[in-house]
Amino acid sequence: MRITLESVFSQSAALCEDLVNQVQTGRKLSTLVGYAVLSGAFYGATMGLSHSALQAGASAIKVPMLFLLTLAICLPSLHFLGLLFGATIRFQQTAGVLSAGLCRTSILLSAFAPISLFFLMSGSDYPFLLLMHVGVFTVCGAGGLVTIFQDFSQVRLQMAQAEQRSIPRSVLYAWMLLYMFVGTQMAFNLAPFVNRPGDAVALFNQGQGNFYSYLWDVIAEWMQR
Repeated sequence: MRITLESVFSQSAALCEDLVNQVQTGRKLSTLVGYAVLSGAFYGATMGLSHSALQAGASAIKVPMLFLLTLAICLPSLHFLGLLFGATIRFQQTAGVLSAGLCRTSILLSAFAPISLFFLMSGSDYPFLLLMHVGVFTVCGAGGLVTIFQDFSQVRLQMAQAEQRSIPRSVLYAWMLLYMFVGTQMAFNLAPFVNRPGDAVALFNQGQGNFYSYLWDVIAEWMQR
C-alpha cells in the first residue's frame, strides 16, 4: 500500500498485511517516521508560540524527540518480551506496527493545531494552555495506543494463518502501561514545551520531581484563579 496521511488510518489492514509479508518494510518505516516527525513538529511549534518564536522552534524539535525517544526506549522491551512468551514476529514488524501508531498520534496532534492557535490568539493564560495541551496529548496518545492494539490483532490473525505467533495480548496490555509512564516522564524531562511569559527560553527541564507532581501544581494554580 501507499502510505499517506489518510491511508495510514483508513487502510490499516493493508498496512499490517504488508508488514507481515515484509513488503518494503524499511521504506514504510521511514515514511511513517517522517510523517510523525513533521506532524509532531507542526503541533509543537503552536505550543511554543505562546512564549516566543525561539521557544516555538525548540518545541517543534522536542515534540518529535518525545515520541521517537519513547519509542526507542520501549520498543525492545515489547519485542523481546513477546519472543519470551512464544512470539515469532520479527523486529522490523514490531517496529512497523508501533511506528504506525506513533504516526497516527502525531497526525492527530497536527489536526488539533488550529484549536491550539485559536486559544493562543484568544489570550488564554499559561495554566490553561498547559492543561489544554496535556488534554490534547492524552486524547491523541490514547488514540494511537488503540490503533496499535488493533493493528497487533490484525497481525496476530494474519500470522496465525502462516502458523506463526504474534505478541500475546497480555504482554501488549502490560507494555502499554509501561509506554504511558515512560512517555509522561520523558515529556517532563524535555519540558518546557509551553513556557511561562517572561521566563527565559529553556531547552530542557531543570526542575526535580515528575510529570504528575508538576501537573498537580499547575492544576492547583489554575483553580486558585
